[in-house]
Amino acid sequence: RRQGVGRALVEHSLERARAEGFLAMQFNYVVSTNGPAVALYRKLGFDVVGTLPKAFRHGQLGLVDVFVMHRFL
Repeated sequence: RRQGVGRALVEHSLERARAEGFLAMQFNYVVSTNGPAVALYRKLGFDVVGTLPKAFRHGQLGLVDVFVMHRFL
């Protein structure tokens, strides 16, 4: 965490997807309580386009929502 690895992985994925001719990228299962991941994806241009209510069983919080996040390339 805080080493830039996540950002580098997502940026690389976006570059490869563009190079392969994809028009968009989507993350289908982003746990809503994973604040750092949600913040990173938002900074990189992703929007929440859907919510799966209580789709993830968090060890401490119980059932929490999951986001579907999308961005055009």
